[in-house]
Amino acid sequence: MDDINDTQQPDGANQNSTSGEGVNQEAQEWTDKGNEAAAAEDYETASEAFEHAVELNPTDARARYNLALAQQYLGDTERAVSGYQRAIDIDPALIDAYINLGNLYGELGMQEESLETFQQALEYDPDNDHLYLSVADTYRSQFLYQDAIQNYRQAIILNPDNTLAADNLADVRERVNQQVRRIMDQEKRIDEDPGDTSRYAELVSLYLDTRNYDSALSVANQIVGLDPDERTGYDSLAAVYEAMGDPEQAAATYERITQLAPDDAEACEHLGTWRATLGDVDGASQAFTQAIQLDPHRFTARFNLAESYLEAEQYEDAQQSYQDIIALQSELQPDDLAAAYAGLAETYNSMERYDEAIATAQTLLEQFEGDPEGYYQLATAYDAQGRYDEAIANYENAIDSDPLNADYYNDFADTLREVKRYDEALENARQAIAMDPSMLLAYETLAQIYEEMGRPDDAAAAMEQANALRVAES
Repeated sequence: MDDINDTQQPDGANQNSTSGEGVNQEAQEWTDKGNEAAAAEDYETASEAFEHAVELNPTDARARYNLALAQQYLGDTERAVSGYQRAIDIDPALIDAYINLGNLYGELGMQEESLETFQQALEYDPDNDHLYLSVADTYRSQFLYQDAIQNYRQAIILNPDNTLAADNLADVRERVNQQVRRIMDQEKRIDEDPGDTSRYAELVSLYLDTRNYDSALSVANQIVGLDPDERTGYDSLAAVYEAMGDPEQAAATYERITQLAPDDAEACEHLGTWRATLGDVDGASQAFTQAIQLDPHRFTARFNLAESYLEAEQYEDAQQSYQDIIALQSELQPDDLAAAYAGLAETYNSMERYDEAIATAQTLLEQFEGDPEGYYQLATAYDAQGRYDEAIANYENAIDSDPLNADYYNDFADTLREVKRYDEALENARQAIAMDPSMLLAYETLAQIYEEMGRPDDAAAAMEQANALRVAES
């Protein structure tokens, strides 16, 4: 992890409405105190000092970076992630923030987000060999060895003395060689008994490990060709199509599997999942219901059924499904019971039955203190009833419990806009966008805030971004 960096003097053109020479000086004083505390490894004090600096100058990216770094040292990972994202949103060229954010994502097991963060940083610093090393390491952790090799090589090209890149490249090369040897050995096993479909299935798995989807698909089809009425080939096909992210073929394959094995609850649930992905709510519901009938204790199928109803705005069906899950609470894991209450509260909010949503969310929080969805559903209901003080308090609680949920920030921003607390609304809308740059609704919220603040040019720019996202999604 990097050391705390000295905060640079904020640019006077990048201040909010509280800016001024006195504010800049006070912010710098708090920054100096934070740096002194950090140097003494007193990160609690450093965090408090940097938080004051951010409050005085919310548009100073380096101040936010320092706060996030102090939070990272304190182990407050989620708040650190949130802070780095906001720092990058303010200053997209702040490479230090990308590096720490990418590393934190990796620690959280969010490899795709980690990779995307490092790749974004390379757009601003394309000659940074350490960034290429980080990209390569992330690919290696996902077993994407060819991509890892390419990036290790680039790191070495930029810095021939990067011994870590060279060592990791050698390690990946050996892993690739091992994969090739395993595939060759399995091919020999097939040659010894070409009629044994289980050996072909093992070869499919090996090809999937190497992300060689074309070869995996070819071998899976060979299995089906050997015996069209045997399930083995279709199981392999399903695994390939799932890995490829092909919902139409995955759904069609699972439909065939359920024909061959109509009593397989797991296959029915998979069929429902892929039908839901295709937007076939009726077909998905039918498959999930069949899975539940085959195995009443298959709670993932019950949740999938309820969520598919909720997404399709079939609220009465969703309500009943969540209530059916809650009725089995003695058999549920605590997290599952909490999710069921949250889903029911969301359903009531969607039905505009706000008193019932409040009661359900309160029951959730009584049983699971600090649950972020409990606070969020409470806030949503209070907001709809115009009880803004209670809504604001619960949005704050939701964000404290889960600082990485962009929806929380966006809805909080909209409520703050309703009560004309525009600076805070603006900050939370920008945070939502920093958390999820593809969140169309957050840009619309941002535009509305700017419009009410009397900043039509900024509002138009935000709506232009929203429209660009809308076109990209269509």
